[in-house]
Amino acid sequence: MKDRLYYVDRLRISAFAILILYHSSAAFFTDMGWLIHSDRTSPALSLIMEFPRAWRLALLFFVSGMGAAFSFRSDSSLAFLRKRTIRLLVPLLFAMAVLVVPQVWYERMYEDGYDGSLLTFWLTRYFTEGRYPTGNFTWAHMWFVAYLLVMSVICYPIFLYLSRPGNRIMAWFEHIAKSGAIYLFFLLPLLLNLALSPIYPKETNALYNDGAWFAVWASWFGLGFLIARNHRSLIEPIIAKRFVSTTIAVAVTIFLYAFAWLAPAEQAIGSYANETPLFKAAIFLLAWSMILTLIGFAARHFNQPDVRLVTVNRLVFPLYIIHQTVIVGALYYVLPLGLPAMPSFVIVAAATFVLSVLFAVAVDLIPGPARLLFGLEAKPRKPSGERRTVGAER
Repeated sequence: MKDRLYYVDRLRISAFAILILYHSSAAFFTDMGWLIHSDRTSPALSLIMEFPRAWRLALLFFVSGMGAAFSFRSDSSLAFLRKRTIRLLVPLLFAMAVLVVPQVWYERMYEDGYDGSLLTFWLTRYFTEGRYPTGNFTWAHMWFVAYLLVMSVICYPIFLYLSRPGNRIMAWFEHIAKSGAIYLFFLLPLLLNLALSPIYPKETNALYNDGAWFAVWASWFGLGFLIARNHRSLIEPIIAKRFVSTTIAVAVTIFLYAFAWLAPAEQAIGSYANETPLFKAAIFLLAWSMILTLIGFAARHFNQPDVRLVTVNRLVFPLYIIHQTVIVGALYYVLPLGLPAMPSFVIVAAATFVLSVLFAVAVDLIPGPARLLFGLEAKPRKPSGERRTVGAER
C-alpha cells in the first residue's frame, strides 16, 4: 500500500470516541469515584464499561505509537523530536494553565460548595493552593499527553537503534509477530508492571511515582511503533488471525465477567480495586487481543479512502483536549435535575460530543501559530489523499 492507511485514522477516531463515552459514564459508576460523582449510580452501566475499561487506554497508546512510527519515517531525527515536543508540550502547558481550570472550578463548586466566579478561582486559587487533589493545579486528563511526550523522548534513541538496516531485534520481532506467538507480546507490559509494582504500587497518572503503569503504557506505545514499522510484512498475518484474536478476546471477557466483574468480592480473582497478578494478566491479554482484533478487521474492511477522515483526524486532538472540561461542566448542570443515571449519561455524552466537536471546528479556523495551543499545526494541512502523513507507508 502506497496511499494513506485510512483504517488507522478510523481506529484513532474510534478510540477517542470510546474514551468520551467512558468518561461521560464514569460519574455513574458504582465502584469508582470521579471528579463529580452522581448519587444516582447505575450497576448496569458500570458492568458494561468494565469491558472497554480494560483496553481503551492500551488502544490509545498503541495507535499513538503507530503514529509516532509513521512520523519517524517522514522526519529527520531532530525534526521528529522538535515536532513532537511542539505538538505535545505547547497544548499541555496551555491546557494546564487555562482549559483545565473550569473542570476544577466546577468540581470545587459541586463537591466543596465554592461560590466564587471562574475568574476569581483562576486568579486567586488555581495556581496558589498546591497540586490536585489537595490543591487545584493539575494536568487532569492531559496526563496522557504528558506521558506521550516523555515516551517520545525516552524512546527516541531506541527508535533510532531499531531503525538501523539489518537490526536483529527488529528482525526477531517481525519473525515472532508473523506467527501465533504474536499473542505472547502481552507479557511485555505484564512482566514490567509486576516487576515495578513493589516500587510503584499505585496507578497515579502523576508520572514521577507511576513507574509500574508508565511501563505498561510505554509497552503498548512501543508495540504500536514496532507493528507500524513492519506494517508491510505484518498486516496480512494480523488480518488472517483476526477471528483467532476475536475468539481470545471473547473468551477472556467471559472469564473476567464470570470470575471478577460479576463475582462476589470474596470469590473474585481480582478487580480494578484489587489488581492481582492474575487479574492483570487477564486484562492485558484482553487488551492485546482486542488491539489485534480491531487492527485485523479495520485493515480488512475499513481502509477505504475518504478525504474527510483527514479533517476529522486533525480535529481529534483539540477535541480530546476540551472533552473532559465539557463533561464536568455538563455533569454540574445535569445532575441537579435529579434524572436517573442512564438518561443523565445520555445527555452528558451527547452534550460532550456536540460541544467538543464545535470547539474543535472553531479552533481549526484560527490562523497562524495560535493553533499550536490546541495541538494543531501552525498552518492547516491540505486534505489531499496523496499526502503521506500519519498512516502513510513508504
